[in-house]
Amino acid sequence: MHECPLCKNEYLSVDVHREGDALRAAPCTCRIPCPLCKDKGFAFETDATGYSRAVPCTCVALRTRVRFFNEATLPARYLSATLENFKPATYQRPAHHAAYSFAREFVEGRRGLLFYGNCGTGKTHLGVAILRHLIARRGVRARFIEFKHLIADLRESFSDVGRASTLMRQLVDVPVLLIDELGKGARREWEQDVLDELISRRYNSKRTTLFTTNFPVGGNEPANETLEARIGARIQSRLDEMCDKVVLNGEDQRRKQPRSA
Repeated sequence: MHECPLCKNEYLSVDVHREGDALRAAPCTCRIPCPLCKDKGFAFETDATGYSRAVPCTCVALRTRVRFFNEATLPARYLSATLENFKPATYQRPAHHAAYSFAREFVEGRRGLLFYGNCGTGKTHLGVAILRHLIARRGVRARFIEFKHLIADLRESFSDVGRASTLMRQLVDVPVLLIDELGKGARREWEQDVLDELISRRYNSKRTTLFTTNFPVGGNEPANETLEARIGARIQSRLDEMCDKVVLNGEDQRRKQPRSA
């Protein structure tokens, strides 16, 4: 099958949204107009008896995937983050393999992944790349949110019960949710309560949740510097049930990148 040089047969053209900091997608030019149905939305197929019937064209599913992509709020700084272009250092190879296997073998309700380790080691790149693969190639609805933005959004909605309920429901119902930088920021009791509610509801609904965090998970670190110290023992216990742990402890790759003059 010929590969489109622009989209690599992802069939999406992805760029930064002009009005915000999220990525936006549209059908790739190789799909405009649809080479199968010329944008009619249906094609004809012949069944075993020789009868021809109209069926939805694959471009209908593509438009759905475009909508899912644009609802996912993937961060603009990860425009080029895919599983294919992640070039792992030796210490990153097990994590890259875990991410790739997860994306290719995903079924709804499966255990999530908890990426943890030093800053700049590729945790968010791999998490975003998983979501992009699931949306663009599998048609799975997914959502990205940074932990500090999650807390800020819920705090702002406290005065509007309906809005808070809607936001929480959206985060609970999405089949795959990535919470980035878990545990970052101040440790307030109400933050733990909100996080506990979200994670518990997703767990009880058998939703898949991915996490990234810079805080250690267990090990020999001082107790007050671990992820559990940031989110509480109850939430950490729930994460242990929901996720497989993937460590990324190595050199900060951002510091290795040359700086512009």
